[in-house]
Amino acid sequence: MTPSAAPAQVLRTRFDAPPEALWARLVNSRFIADYLGAQLPDVELQAGGQLVGVDPQGHPLQVTVTQVHPPCSLSLRLQGRGGDQALHLSIEPGAMGSRLTVLHDKAAASPPAVPVDGISRLLAAPPAAVLLAARIGSQAALDQAREYLAGTAQAVSQLLAEMAPGQGYRQLAPDRFSLAAQLWHLADVEEFGWAQRFARVLEEPNPVLPGVDGDRLAIERRYQQRPWRAAARRFIAMRRRSLAALARCDVTTLARPVVFSAQPGDAGTLLAAMLAHDHEHRIEMATLWQQESHA
Repeated sequence: MTPSAAPAQVLRTRFDAPPEALWARLVNSRFIADYLGAQLPDVELQAGGQLVGVDPQGHPLQVTVTQVHPPCSLSLRLQGRGGDQALHLSIEPGAMGSRLTVLHDKAAASPPAVPVDGISRLLAAPPAAVLLAARIGSQAALDQAREYLAGTAQAVSQLLAEMAPGQGYRQLAPDRFSLAAQLWHLADVEEFGWAQRFARVLEEPNPVLPGVDGDRLAIERRYQQRPWRAAARRFIAMRRRSLAALARCDVTTLARPVVFSAQPGDAGTLLAAMLAHDHEHRIEMATLWQQESHA
């Protein structure tokens, strides 16, 4: 059986260049034009900027820069004949340079088939529109963010109940995470990253929060060779800690300054990065689980 389509396309590419050098390429419109196969003016992308060009079929295309967080993430809104789409590009330090993740949400242009099983539906459910590619700054958005993040733990709990211990090691490609590796990655990033970050936001006036090198951890901790059930349980426990910290946050907390991965920002942008990370991995896990469950 062919798995149902995921609601967004996720592409990952490794580069030898450090994040700062890759960022310099990313914010040039030629990079986006090459990715889309479109024709766009040759300019540097800035928050709020708009570009008008043509798509690969020659139809009008408008690109709006919605969020810029150097050298970590860039978010764009695409408006063309196919409807509105979202493009989110994020850079993480890797073991040998940088890793670029491109999350291209094409749901508005071509609605995907709805996954038939409950776990896939939960994993594939997108965040509320107010949370996509935007800083979290209101109480309503904070409430919806907590709900989405809790949904990730719920989906992992269901995987723990329904996936056999020997399942979960199928990979979409040799350099892509399997479900087992996804669970190890989520557990480590939660424990060494998110679960500490929001607790520190609440306790420190201007915390300096390091990133987590997920590629290095995957190699050192041999994700693909290890049983995954302990990782799933650890992620659920660590996510509960994160949610407990977020339950103590309000709009004032979201405005508190932080330095995250060497870049200044605030807790609202930090939470947006957490949501983007969950969204990216949930999309891939939905596809992987459909392959496992229909094998």
